[in-house]
Amino acid sequence: MPRTDTPAAAGPAGLTAAQAHVLAAQSADPAYAGHNVGQYIELVGPLDTAALDEAVLRTLDEAPWLRSRPMTRGGLPHLDTSAAADPVGAAVGLVRGQLACPPRPELLTSPATGLAPGLTGALLVTVGPEHHLLVQYFHLLAVDGYGVALLSRRIAEVYTALVNGSPPGPTPFGPVSVLIDADRAYTGSAAQAADRRYWTGRYADRPAPASPAGRAAPAQDTARRHTVHLGASDGAALRAAARSARVTWAEVVLAATAVRVTAQAGAREAVLAVYAAARTAPGTLRVPATAVNVLPVRLPVRGADTFRSLLRAAAGELTLLRRHQRLRGEELAREVWPEYGGGRVPGPLVNLRPFETELDFGPIRGRVVSLASGPVDDLSVSAAADPGGRLRLDFDANPALYEEAEPARFARLFTEDLAALCRAPDVPVASLAASSPVHR
Repeated sequence: MPRTDTPAAAGPAGLTAAQAHVLAAQSADPAYAGHNVGQYIELVGPLDTAALDEAVLRTLDEAPWLRSRPMTRGGLPHLDTSAAADPVGAAVGLVRGQLACPPRPELLTSPATGLAPGLTGALLVTVGPEHHLLVQYFHLLAVDGYGVALLSRRIAEVYTALVNGSPPGPTPFGPVSVLIDADRAYTGSAAQAADRRYWTGRYADRPAPASPAGRAAPAQDTARRHTVHLGASDGAALRAAARSARVTWAEVVLAATAVRVTAQAGAREAVLAVYAAARTAPGTLRVPATAVNVLPVRLPVRGADTFRSLLRAAAGELTLLRRHQRLRGEELAREVWPEYGGGRVPGPLVNLRPFETELDFGPIRGRVVSLASGPVDDLSVSAAADPGGRLRLDFDANPALYEEAEPARFARLFTEDLAALCRAPDVPVASLAASSPVHR
């Protein structure tokens, strides 16, 4: 079970502010595995495995702080699960086993040595004829989800160049020092003071996050997961509701989560933890390393509110969060919610993933599938849209709080809420209760 002790004010040398907090948390509980995250890219078609090996190696040469020892000994490890009854399931099971393993303690004493043998990894799994999974797993001390999206895009670019017989373009990456220097410039600045005033003022009343579980428990090594792909009809209703309110799918997911959480918890306000990139300084969007932050939003949900009004409120909350996203959520949590352990913003979490879900590997269209996104203290709703606008929704639950069936149940109620709200955005939320599950 994770603890999140306070890192030194300036953080260890050579680490970003985000990495310093991850290191403090992992060092306080070395057996905890919840900071491991991972994904795979599904590749269906005639794959040039030698070119893929070369593309991965060249990409990691451009980000040497992420290169693992197995990759320096001859390329991408290969596995074959095609003989299994469920080849993809077998491959995913192996990866989940890897994600459930905490990093070796010695890796935490010198995480910036240039090699990360237990903090990052990749392998290619053959699951059938012309059917492969490029698996990537990593510890948040090494790189965050945004950074992995940068890596994946670059691997696809380099592979495409290689199979087309052309040289890859210049690296798009910036060095980790860009993030570290930005954090140092922010620490003690007027901007940091202004952000702190905003957050402490906004949460001066120390609101207790509403939880469907009705209690809190430490995040576990792994989470229970249920995934939903939103259907065409519901997706069209979502996009129509978003357009009419002049917002995006992100605000729709955030507002719908607030409705479901308050309905299930019997509360009038949702306080939700939300991921933020925390990359506002020049050049920081080009660095595949760790900068991610988690900060709160609060959304009152009253019976007279319409979904359209909630969408506008959600848009306002996200605007303010992005404006003040660099103050570390760990610091805010220790000040506002010390009774929760002071490590992370407590309560249900929303992960709005604006990353590419499909990538071109030459003639092959790769599909990106998330497997784990980090610690889950309560419930987590993670959303990503494909190029056609279709949403994938991952519902994760802390197994210390929720039974095996709860993620599927919550997902069913959430998607029913979403359909009802998006099809009647101007109807008061309370009046939908008689014909929909919104307040069931």
